[in-house]
Amino acid sequence: MAEKKDNNFLIKVDKIRKGSYASTIFLKADDIIVALNNQFYIYGEKRLTEELREQKKNNDKSILTVLRGETFFDIIITGSLGCKFLTTTFEETEKIKKEFSSKETNDLDELKDYIVMRDVYRRYDVHENSKSLSAGLFPPLWLSYSQKWWVLFLFLNFSGLLLAVNIFMFLIGWVLTSLYCYQAQLNLLFSFSMLEGKVFSMKIASKSIDKAHETIRKLDPKSRFQYSKLENPIIEDETQKEVEDSKENQNIISENKEALV
Repeated sequence: MAEKKDNNFLIKVDKIRKGSYASTIFLKADDIIVALNNQFYIYGEKRLTEELREQKKNNDKSILTVLRGETFFDIIITGSLGCKFLTTTFEETEKIKKEFSSKETNDLDELKDYIVMRDVYRRYDVHENSKSLSAGLFPPLWLSYSQKWWVLFLFLNFSGLLLAVNIFMFLIGWVLTSLYCYQAQLNLLFSFSMLEGKVFSMKIASKSIDKAHETIRKLDPKSRFQYSKLENPIIEDETQKEVEDSKENQNIISENKEALV
Protein backbone atom coordinates (compact mmCIF):
# COMPACT_ATOMS: atom_id res chain seq x y z
CA MET A 1 0.00 0.00 0.00
CA ALA A 2 1.47 3.36 -0.99
CA GLU A 3 1.85 5.94 1.74
CA LYS A 4 0.08 9.26 1.29
CA LYS A 5 2.27 12.29 1.88
CA ASP A 6 -0.45 14.45 3.41
CA ASN A 7 -1.27 11.76 6.03
CA ASN A 8 -4.90 12.83 6.21
CA PHE A 9 -6.04 9.24 6.65
CA LEU A 10 -6.27 6.34 9.07
CA ILE A 11 -5.57 2.73 8.16
CA LYS A 12 -8.34 0.15 8.03
CA VAL A 13 -7.92 -3.63 8.18
CA ASP A 14 -8.58 -5.17 4.77
CA LYS A 15 -7.39 -8.79 4.98
CA ILE A 16 -5.96 -10.69 7.94
CA ARG A 17 -3.30 -13.27 7.16
CA LYS A 18 -3.81 -16.70 8.67
CA GLY A 19 -1.58 -17.14 11.70
CA SER A 20 -0.74 -13.42 11.88
CA TYR A 21 -0.58 -11.50 15.14
CA ALA A 22 -3.73 -9.64 14.10
CA SER A 23 -5.62 -12.94 14.05
CA THR A 24 -4.46 -13.85 17.57
CA ILE A 25 -5.82 -10.57 18.96
CA PHE A 26 -9.06 -11.09 17.02
CA LEU A 27 -9.01 -8.06 14.75
CA LYS A 28 -11.60 -8.13 11.97
CA ALA A 29 -11.88 -6.77 8.47
CA ASP A 30 -13.00 -3.10 8.48
CA ASP A 31 -11.56 -2.47 11.96
CA ILE A 32 -9.95 0.98 11.88
CA ILE A 33 -6.64 1.63 13.67
CA VAL A 34 -7.33 4.94 15.40
CA ALA A 35 -4.53 5.49 17.91
CA LEU A 36 -1.30 4.08 19.28
CA ASN A 37 -0.62 4.83 22.94
CA ASN A 38 -3.54 7.29 22.90
CA GLN A 39 -2.03 9.31 20.03
CA PHE A 40 -4.27 9.71 16.97
CA TYR A 41 -2.41 7.71 14.33
CA ILE A 42 -2.31 9.22 10.84
CA TYR A 43 1.25 8.16 9.98
CA GLY A 44 0.40 5.24 7.75
CA GLU A 45 0.99 1.52 7.57
CA LYS A 46 4.75 1.59 7.00
CA ARG A 47 5.53 3.66 10.08
CA LEU A 48 3.12 1.65 12.24
CA THR A 49 4.78 -1.60 11.19
CA GLU A 50 8.25 -0.21 11.91
CA GLU A 51 7.24 1.07 15.34
CA LEU A 52 5.61 -2.21 16.33
CA ARG A 53 8.57 -4.27 15.12
CA GLU A 54 10.94 -2.10 17.17
CA GLN A 55 8.64 -2.46 20.14
CA LYS A 56 8.74 -6.25 19.86
CA LYS A 57 12.56 -6.21 19.81
CA ASN A 58 12.52 -4.23 23.07
CA ASN A 59 9.83 -6.46 24.63
CA ASP A 60 7.59 -3.42 25.09
CA LYS A 61 3.81 -3.13 25.02
CA SER A 62 1.51 -0.56 23.46
CA ILE A 63 -2.13 0.45 23.59
CA LEU A 64 -3.81 0.05 20.20
CA THR A 65 -7.14 1.84 19.89
CA VAL A 66 -9.52 0.30 17.38
CA LEU A 67 -12.83 1.52 15.98
CA ARG A 68 -15.26 -1.30 15.19
CA GLY A 69 -18.57 -0.05 13.88
CA GLU A 70 -19.30 2.91 16.12
CA THR A 71 -17.37 1.68 19.18
CA PHE A 72 -13.80 2.44 20.26
CA PHE A 73 -11.92 -0.15 22.29
CA ASP A 74 -8.32 -0.69 23.36
CA ILE A 75 -6.05 -3.71 22.97
CA ILE A 76 -2.65 -4.22 24.57
CA ILE A 77 -0.28 -5.38 21.82
CA THR A 78 3.30 -6.61 21.72
CA GLY A 79 4.13 -6.94 18.02
CA SER A 80 3.44 -6.10 14.39
CA LEU A 81 -0.08 -6.88 13.19
CA GLY A 82 0.74 -8.62 9.92
CA CYS A 83 -2.36 -7.79 7.90
CA LYS A 84 -3.24 -5.82 4.78
CA PHE A 85 -4.72 -2.34 5.11
CA LEU A 86 -6.86 0.15 3.26
CA THR A 87 -7.09 3.85 4.07
CA THR A 88 -9.97 6.01 5.21
CA THR A 89 -11.09 9.07 3.31
CA PHE A 90 -10.36 12.58 4.54
CA GLU A 91 -14.01 12.98 5.59
CA GLU A 92 -13.98 9.68 7.50
CA THR A 93 -10.73 10.60 9.21
CA GLU A 94 -12.01 13.98 10.36
CA LYS A 95 -15.23 12.46 11.67
CA ILE A 96 -13.36 9.76 13.62
CA LYS A 97 -10.86 12.32 14.95
CA LYS A 98 -13.69 14.41 16.37
CA GLU A 99 -15.31 11.36 18.01
CA PHE A 100 -11.97 10.11 19.35
CA SER A 101 -11.30 13.44 21.07
CA SER A 102 -14.12 12.68 23.53
CA LYS A 103 -12.95 9.11 24.26
CA GLU A 104 -11.63 8.39 27.76
CA THR A 105 -7.93 7.52 27.61
CA ASN A 106 -5.84 5.57 30.09
CA ASP A 107 -2.15 4.91 30.57
CA LEU A 108 -0.83 1.42 29.98
CA ASP A 109 -0.34 0.71 33.69
CA GLU A 110 -3.99 1.60 34.36
CA LEU A 111 -5.34 -1.04 31.99
CA LYS A 112 -5.97 -4.73 32.48
CA ASP A 113 -5.84 -7.22 29.63
CA TYR A 114 -8.93 -9.40 29.13
CA ILE A 115 -9.69 -12.44 26.96
CA VAL A 116 -13.35 -12.59 25.92
CA MET A 117 -15.22 -15.82 25.15
CA ARG A 118 -18.82 -16.29 24.07
CA ASP A 119 -21.33 -18.91 22.97
CA VAL A 120 -24.02 -18.96 20.28
CA TYR A 121 -26.53 -17.46 22.72
CA ARG A 122 -24.27 -14.42 23.25
CA ARG A 123 -23.40 -15.38 26.80
CA TYR A 124 -19.95 -14.02 27.56
CA ASP A 125 -17.09 -14.91 29.88
CA VAL A 126 -14.42 -12.25 30.38
CA HIS A 127 -11.12 -13.53 31.82
CA GLU A 128 -8.34 -11.29 33.06
CA ASN A 129 -5.17 -12.25 31.20
CA SER A 130 -2.89 -12.45 34.26
CA LYS A 131 -2.07 -14.88 37.02
CA SER A 132 -3.77 -14.59 40.41
CA LEU A 133 -1.70 -15.47 43.49
CA SER A 134 -4.86 -16.75 45.18
CA ALA A 135 -4.98 -19.66 42.70
CA GLY A 136 -1.76 -20.99 44.22
CA LEU A 137 -2.29 -20.02 47.85
CA PHE A 138 -5.92 -21.01 48.25
CA PRO A 139 -7.60 -22.60 45.19
CA PRO A 140 -11.16 -22.50 46.66
CA LEU A 141 -10.91 -18.70 47.01
CA TRP A 142 -9.72 -18.41 43.40
CA LEU A 143 -12.55 -20.63 42.15
CA SER A 144 -15.06 -18.56 44.11
CA TYR A 145 -13.67 -15.31 42.68
CA SER A 146 -13.79 -16.84 39.20
CA GLN A 147 -17.39 -17.94 39.88
CA LYS A 148 -16.73 -21.55 38.90
CA TRP A 149 -19.08 -23.00 41.50
CA TRP A 150 -19.42 -26.51 40.09
CA VAL A 151 -15.63 -26.90 39.97
CA LEU A 152 -15.40 -25.57 43.53
CA PHE A 153 -17.99 -28.15 44.62
CA LEU A 154 -16.00 -30.99 43.06
CA PHE A 155 -12.73 -29.72 44.54
CA LEU A 156 -14.14 -29.48 48.07
CA ASN A 157 -15.70 -32.92 47.85
CA PHE A 158 -12.47 -34.47 46.59
CA SER A 159 -10.46 -32.67 49.31
CA GLY A 160 -12.90 -33.89 51.93
CA LEU A 161 -12.51 -37.44 50.67
CA LEU A 162 -8.71 -37.24 50.92
CA LEU A 163 -8.93 -35.75 54.40
CA ALA A 164 -11.18 -38.61 55.51
CA VAL A 165 -8.70 -41.16 54.17
CA ASN A 166 -5.44 -39.66 55.41
CA ILE A 167 -4.40 -36.15 56.44
CA PHE A 168 -1.02 -36.51 54.72
CA MET A 169 -2.69 -37.48 51.44
CA PHE A 170 -4.89 -34.42 51.87
CA LEU A 171 -1.87 -32.13 52.39
CA ILE A 172 0.02 -33.60 49.42
CA GLY A 173 -3.07 -33.32 47.23
CA TRP A 174 -3.64 -29.72 48.34
CA VAL A 175 -0.05 -28.67 47.57
CA LEU A 176 -0.02 -30.36 44.16
CA THR A 177 -3.41 -28.88 43.26
CA SER A 178 -2.29 -25.41 44.36
CA LEU A 179 0.85 -25.57 42.23
CA TYR A 180 -1.11 -26.80 39.23
CA CYS A 181 -3.84 -24.18 39.62
CA TYR A 182 -1.28 -21.38 39.80
CA GLN A 183 0.71 -22.49 36.77
CA ALA A 184 -2.25 -23.44 34.57
CA GLN A 185 -4.97 -21.11 35.84
CA LEU A 186 -5.61 -19.30 32.53
CA ASN A 187 -5.85 -22.53 30.56
CA LEU A 188 -8.15 -23.91 33.24
CA LEU A 189 -10.47 -20.90 32.96
CA PHE A 190 -10.50 -21.19 29.18
CA SER A 191 -11.24 -24.92 29.44
CA PHE A 192 -14.12 -24.31 31.88
CA SER A 193 -15.63 -21.81 29.42
CA MET A 194 -15.20 -24.24 26.53
CA LEU A 195 -17.04 -26.91 28.49
CA GLU A 196 -19.93 -24.43 28.62
CA GLY A 197 -19.85 -24.08 24.82
CA LYS A 198 -17.91 -20.81 24.63
CA VAL A 199 -15.16 -19.95 22.15
CA PHE A 200 -12.57 -17.18 21.91
CA SER A 201 -14.10 -13.98 20.61
CA MET A 202 -11.88 -10.94 21.25
CA LYS A 203 -9.19 -9.27 23.35
CA ILE A 204 -9.83 -6.02 25.13
CA ALA A 205 -7.98 -3.74 27.54
CA SER A 206 -9.96 -1.89 30.17
CA LYS A 207 -9.63 -0.38 33.65
CA SER A 208 -11.96 -2.98 35.16
CA ILE A 209 -14.13 -5.90 34.21
CA ASP A 210 -17.20 -3.68 34.57
CA LYS A 211 -15.78 -1.27 31.98
CA ALA A 212 -14.98 -4.25 29.76
CA HIS A 213 -18.60 -5.41 30.02
CA GLU A 214 -19.79 -1.94 28.99
CA THR A 215 -17.58 -1.95 25.90
CA ILE A 216 -18.67 -5.45 24.90
CA ARG A 217 -22.31 -4.41 25.31
CA LYS A 218 -21.70 -1.51 22.91
CA LEU A 219 -20.15 -3.89 20.39
CA ASP A 220 -22.88 -6.48 20.91
CA PRO A 221 -26.11 -4.97 22.32
CA LYS A 222 -27.45 -8.50 22.97
CA SER A 223 -24.47 -9.63 25.03
CA ARG A 224 -25.21 -11.26 28.38
CA PHE A 225 -22.96 -11.85 31.37
CA GLN A 226 -23.57 -14.20 34.27
CA TYR A 227 -22.41 -11.66 36.84
CA SER A 228 -22.48 -8.02 35.79
CA LYS A 229 -23.72 -4.61 36.84
CA LEU A 230 -25.37 -4.34 33.43
CA GLU A 231 -28.98 -5.34 32.99
CA ASN A 232 -29.78 -8.20 30.64
CA PRO A 233 -30.66 -7.13 27.09
CA ILE A 234 -34.22 -7.33 25.83
CA ILE A 235 -34.82 -10.77 24.28
CA GLU A 236 -36.65 -10.84 20.96
CA ASP A 237 -38.94 -13.64 19.82
CA GLU A 238 -37.07 -16.92 19.46
CA THR A 239 -37.41 -17.25 15.67
CA GLN A 240 -35.80 -13.90 14.94
CA LYS A 241 -33.17 -14.52 17.60
CA GLU A 242 -32.15 -17.84 16.05
CA VAL A 243 -31.80 -16.26 12.59
CA GLU A 244 -29.61 -13.45 13.89
CA ASP A 245 -27.53 -15.79 16.04
CA SER A 246 -26.91 -17.99 12.99
CA LYS A 247 -25.58 -15.00 11.04
CA GLU A 248 -23.50 -13.75 13.95
CA ASN A 249 -21.91 -17.16 14.54
CA GLN A 250 -20.14 -16.92 11.21
CA ASN A 251 -17.76 -14.42 12.82
CA ILE A 252 -17.01 -16.39 16.00
CA ILE A 253 -13.50 -17.75 16.36
CA SER A 254 -13.26 -21.54 16.20
CA GLU A 255 -12.71 -23.51 19.40
CA ASN A 256 -9.38 -24.62 17.96
CA LYS A 257 -8.25 -21.00 17.83
CA GLU A 258 -5.74 -20.13 20.54
CA ALA A 259 -5.56 -16.73 22.18
CA LEU A 260 -2.16 -15.15 22.69
CA VAL A 261 -1.61 -15.22 26.45
